[in-house]
Amino acid sequence: MLGAIEILLSDARGVYIPQDFIADCGDTWEGIDPTDAACCEAGPDGNEWYWEAWQNILDSAHITFGDDTYRLHQDGDVFAVCDELMTDEERANFFGDDC
Repeated sequence: MLGAIEILLSDARGVYIPQDFIADCGDTWEGIDPTDAACCEAGPDGNEWYWEAWQNILDSAHITFGDDTYRLHQDGDVFAVCDELMTDEERANFFGDDC
């Protein structure tokens, strides 16, 4: 069983996080525009829209396991987050006290 928050990619990957996400996970997540995937697949030096495409992916990608839907969240590392599974304490610790 997955938790409410799962780390997908470490920030140690630096500017290659979008490219690595598409290579490692892109075909299993829904809501990713193929044009955005292609931009990220090209790498940070391969397409001028790399970062815009990555933001689109962060905003739209999702994956469902049973009744639980996970979305992407990047704060250095990239996480899969299921809002419905998060406790109030987890939400405050992860997103900050203002959430």
